[in-house]
Amino acid sequence: MARSKRITFLSELLMGYSVALDIGSDHGYVLLEAFKKGYIKHGIASDLRIEPLMQAKKNLIGFDAKTIQSDGFLNIHESFDVAMIAGMGSYLIANIMEHAPSYDVTYILQPNDKPEVLRKYLMDHGFMIIDEYVVRDRFDYVIMKVKRGNMALNREDLILGPILKKKEDSRNYYQRKVQLLTKLLKHVDEKRSYEINELIKIYNSIIKP
Repeated sequence: MARSKRITFLSELLMGYSVALDIGSDHGYVLLEAFKKGYIKHGIASDLRIEPLMQAKKNLIGFDAKTIQSDGFLNIHESFDVAMIAGMGSYLIANIMEHAPSYDVTYILQPNDKPEVLRKYLMDHGFMIIDEYVVRDRFDYVIMKVKRGNMALNREDLILGPILKKKEDSRNYYQRKVQLLTKLLKHVDEKRSYEINELIKIYNSIIKP
């Protein structure tokens, strides 16, 4: 398994939980790392596709891990206290969260794009963000720790992250977002240009208070 800051960080977030469920676990790398470091004792690897799930089963031999073919939560009948959904688009994660259990569970969500879309979904569907992180691993990955509850987010919160914007180490992430958006301005129409400039203003409000 290639070394990955993202996988290492995600595995660390499983520390202290009893049973960790990894939805869309692919080859089971996050659970494997968590087992090796002693962060967890029990795990459930789940994936919609059978091929990567079988590879996860091989990778997790010797550890207390189940493998279950499932579309999100739909075929998960075992109990767990933390669920990870990582490496997918925000819309797909939101669709999966539609079937999240009603009992008290912590969710570790790592969208590959549009974190503001996922934040909006969470706010509108009875979830609250209790922590946020950014991991730089060739790309920037935003990670949210979530539980059931209520939160009210304004546009700035949706774009920046209600907790992430308060963290000093997120400034470099916002700066990179401004750099990417500034380059994008050269290739968009007037309407899109206005939207991008509004985003740049929001990011700059944190970078240059």
